[in-house]
Order: sequence, then C-alpha cells, then structure tokens
Amino acid sequence: MRALHIDDLRPGFVLGQALVDDQGQVLLHQGVRLTQPYIESLRAKGYTQLFIQDDDDVGVDIEEDLTPVVRARATRTLRAAFQDVAKELDSLRGKTSEDMIQVLSSDTVRVLAGPGGPLDQIYDLVSQILDEVLTQSTLAGLTSLKSADARLYEHSIDVCVVAMMIANAIHLPNTRMRQLATGCLLHDIGMVFVDPRQKESRRIRNHTILGYELLRHSDEPDILSPHVAYEHHERQDGTGLPRYLVGSNRIPRIRRGDSPVPSLIGEIAAVANAYDNLLSGTRDRGPVAPDVALGEIGDLAGAHFNQEIVTAFRRVVPVYPKGTRVVLHGEPFNNFLAVVSEVNPSDLARPTVTLVRDGRRKRVRPNEVNTQNYANVTLRIVGL
Repeated sequence: MRALHIDDLRPGFVLGQALVDDQGQVLLHQGVRLTQPYIESLRAKGYTQLFIQDDDDVGVDIEEDLTPVVRARATRTLRAAFQDVAKELDSLRGKTSEDMIQVLSSDTVRVLAGPGGPLDQIYDLVSQILDEVLTQSTLAGLTSLKSADARLYEHSIDVCVVAMMIANAIHLPNTRMRQLATGCLLHDIGMVFVDPRQKESRRIRNHTILGYELLRHSDEPDILSPHVAYEHHERQDGTGLPRYLVGSNRIPRIRRGDSPVPSLIGEIAAVANAYDNLLSGTRDRGPVAPDVALGEIGDLAGAHFNQEIVTAFRRVVPVYPKGTRVVLHGEPFNNFLAVVSEVNPSDLARPTVTLVRDGRRKRVRPNEVNTQNYANVTLRIVGL
C-alpha cells in the first residue's frame, strides 16, 4: 500500500483504507475503485492524501497520527483562520515591518486573536488533536502529503503532532503542552503578511516577528504560545533567527547572565518544524525519506537543535515507518526489497519487515523478518 497525494491519483486506483468525513460518516470503503468524480469530491472536502493498494501489497495497515476526520477538520479550520486574518489585515501588505508591528500592537488587532476572533477556533482544535496524538507511544513517522494550496496549514498540523509526541516524551505539563500545540498550529501565521518573493533569510525573520506580534496581543492565558512563532528558527549556537538566541542543549532552562534564553516550547517546535520540512520539502529543497531526515536532525543536534530534545524526539519517531519500502543490505538478504510490517517499540531503527522481492527483484513468497535478529543487516528506504 502506498500513500499518494491527491494530485497523483488516477481513476482506477484501488483505495487501501476507508475514508470518513468530518462527521464520522464513511465516504468511501476500503477496496473501492476510484473514479474522477470521487477524486474531485475528496479534494473539495480537504483530503490531501489517500492510501492506494499496489502490486507489492502485503496487507500492512498504514498507521496515521491523526484520523482523516480530525485532519480534514484541522485543515479547514486553519485555512479559514489564516484567510480571515489575512483579509482583516490586507492593508498591511506592502508596508515596512516596522509599520506592521505598530499596527499589530494596537488594540484594534486584539480581537483577531481573542475570543470570537478568527483564531478562536484554534483553541478548540488543540483539544481534538491532543486527544488523538497522546494515545500513541510512537509517531507513525510519515508526514502528510501536501498540496500547494494547503501546504501551510498541513505543515502546521504535522508540526503540532510531532511536537506533542516530543512533549509527551519529556513529560511536559498539560498546560505547557496546550501552549505548545496552539503555538505550533499558528507558528507560521506571520507568513500571511510576508511577500513570498523575499529572500529566505528575510522571510524567516519577518514571519517570526510578525507572527509573534499578532499572537502576543491575544486575551487568551496561553502567554507562551506566541514564542513558538517567535523562536522556531532559533538555533542552539546563536546563529538562528530572528534574535540569535543561544541555547544550553538542556531541557531545564539555564540562563547566562542577562541574555534571554529560548523557551522550551520554542526549542521543541524547532525540531518538529525542521523534521516536517525535511519530509515534505521546501521551495529550496525536495523531500527526503524519514531515515535521511532523522539522520540530518541527529547531525545538527547540539549546534542547531537542543541535544536533549533531539534525544527525546528519536525515542518517538521510527526510522523506518510502517508501510515504507526498504532495501536490505547484508547477508542473507542482500539487496532484497521488503515492506516494513511492524515498528519495534524497543528499537525504532530495527523494524520487522516482510520480504517481497529477492536481490534480483524477482517476487518471493512474503516472509516476515525481524531485523533485530540480524545485526549485520542495514536498511534504506526506497520509493518515497
């Protein structure tokens, strides 16, 4: 079974997993053959990916971090909120950052982030996401496949999910967890004010500052949430943006003199944001496989990302997510193709796989192999 973006679907593809709407009603059952009207209807309802059966299907049920119902509802809610804010503040486009900050700090903007404003529904959305994510011991490990027009919202949802799992792993209190979740869903709200043609460094600086200025004037008590928007591009070594904050690579906050220190929830969001950008790709770089993304996050721990947070991150994110195709290297399965059938909670880098093709790519009778029993065998994800 493969996860395909809705733009890549074609009539005749067979649905690998049932779909339900935001009311919990089944839209299409598993095994249904897709038609063009089905595809267009699902696109209109906010679905961005489907699981499709293929020739190497071995009956592995792909796991998702959020149910389709909650993901579709979250996408629609964020789209509406971001668009409402952009509409209300359309007059700011073209102004300098200083002029924007002055407007965003005025009382007339407070209603946008306060009760009854466009962002008010985000706080209810947090509860729905927490209820689903915190029942899991590990992430599914596969980001949602993002469409161009909804990427900003889908990215925010996926960052929120990853951040919640990290927070749970380090036993973050519930109040802080809700602040983190709210901040992650809105961490890129400043993008609605930023010209996409700006240089990357300027876009990063401006959207973090403008997002913070908008959110910090909320009447909500989650006063730390705006710092997620402010700090998700900061780095431990002080080379991040927009304030060049220096971290301690520890979970406890350690202050050096009078210099400001990054917030813990900002540092968690930085890891989650980078991970999803690696999986999904950016305008400057295409997507990479989960095993590559985890390797890069690990390589940057200490310099860019809080080392202790990355350690917690690696305890909840599988290197080889369930359902991914992998090539095995090492005898007796050298160059065999397999599908990850189970993630081993005790070792997220050593899954159980189902062999589907031999070293010459000829079909073999499906056979499960626990790679924990073959220390000499390495794996590499292919076909994503």
